[in-house]
Parts: sequence; structure tokens; C-alpha cells
Amino acid sequence: MKLARFRINDWESYGVVEGDRVSVIQGDIFGEYRVTQASYPLARVKFLPPTRPTGFWAVGLNYAAHVAHQEGALDAERIRRESSIFRPWQKTVGCLIGHEDQVVLPADSDYVHYEGELVIVIGKPTRRVTPEEAPNFIFGYTVGNDISSEGSWSPDISNWRKKCSDTFGPVGPWIETDIDPYNVEVITRLNGREGDRGNTSGMTYGCYETVSGISQYVTLHPGDIILTGAPGAVEQLHPGDVVEVEIPEIGILRNSVVAE
Repeated sequence: MKLARFRINDWESYGVVEGDRVSVIQGDIFGEYRVTQASYPLARVKFLPPTRPTGFWAVGLNYAAHVAHQEGALDAERIRRESSIFRPWQKTVGCLIGHEDQVVLPADSDYVHYEGELVIVIGKPTRRVTPEEAPNFIFGYTVGNDISSEGSWSPDISNWRKKCSDTFGPVGPWIETDIDPYNVEVITRLNGREGDRGNTSGMTYGCYETVSGISQYVTLHPGDIILTGAPGAVEQLHPGDVVEVEIPEIGILRNSVVAE
């Protein structure tokens, strides 16, 4: 099932996406709800980030191919040292944007790039679960783009600018509740040209291990989202670019790029 959060005529709702229409939901998608008879064409609605998370997490250096790419682009010794460590961090929920929203390049950042990723959506309060228990706490999956800035910002000790600047968290267009997170393709295109493709089977820490690992120390809540890492190469973004991240079992997340 595909579940979207959308706006139409200044009114917001959740809905079930079927074909080229979305049917309105009444109730709580993480609890009890019903699908109504009211529906709208997808072309008429504005897709919003699919949840309102209290926590927005990301896992870094989670694919060998991405580690190899970053070794060539950044401090190779540091990357090799950190790549074997489970490295979740928080992006701020304030950087979250939706499908077809604009990514804004900060005026003083000289190298902003895409990172197309699978995103976990939490469905229940989650604390100290095992990897085996984790699927029972996952509501579904969506598509994300972990927009990041390196270049002159690379020496920053924290990720507060590099990962959390406004608009650096595109997620959407909707949640798919039924996929195999250990075997999906993640494809990123820049201006229609494929720039990266990988399979989630290449993750160092799979989705269930990731949820379990974070939950040992932090309680995850319904609607929280976790970026699971870019599978390979990244490319710099420029004003006028259009970046698409596709996971065929879910859909396509598309965002244009503008200068501040």
C-alpha cells in the first residue's frame, strides 16, 4: 500500500495512492483509520513530506562503493577509519522538504551534492529492539536525498551545516508499506542522466540492524525517518539542475535546484 501526505486547496490530509488518484484517509495512519470515498487526481495535489517526524536520522558510509568514492574525494585515511563503524546521526527536521520542492544552495557553500537513499519509516515506539524484532516496528519505506555539502565545509567537526541546512532533506513522494528492504535498486539521476545505481543488498548495516542499533540508546517514535546511506557515487549540484531518486518499488522523488 502506498500512503501519501498531501495538500489540496490549503487543506492537508493523508491518502492511499492507487493508479493516478489518491483517496482521502480519516484517522491516524499509525493507528486506526479508514479510507473514504473522496479522491483526487495525483496531478492536482501537492505532495508533502510523508510524515511529520520528531526524529530524522541518517546512517553514513553504509555501502562499500560509497566508501570507495568518498576515499577518492575526501580524506582517505579518515574515511577508511570510520567506514567500519555504525555511524548514525541526526538531520534536523527543519531541513525536511517534499517531492517537487526546491533544494536551495547556500550562498557560501561551494560543493553541494546529492545522495539518493532508501528511507525507513518507523510505525511504533521503538526502544531496545533486536534486529529480528525490528520489522514489527517499521511502518514502511520511502525515498530520500541526503543533500550534503563538502568542499570548504568539509572540515566542520559536526554536520550542522553540511547535512542540516534548510532544504537539505528531500523525502517522498509517499510511503510504501510492503517491500523487501534488503533487495531494492536505488537510482539517482541528474538532469535525466543516471549518476548512481546500487542495490540495498550492498548495505553494511541493513535496515533491521539500523533500527535495532539506534533503538539501543534512543527511543524512535511513529513517523520518525531514517536515511540508510548512499549506495555509490555522488555529484555536485548547480542552480537549474533537477535531481531524481528512484526506487522502482516505491516511486520517484524529484527536486529542482536553485541558488540562494
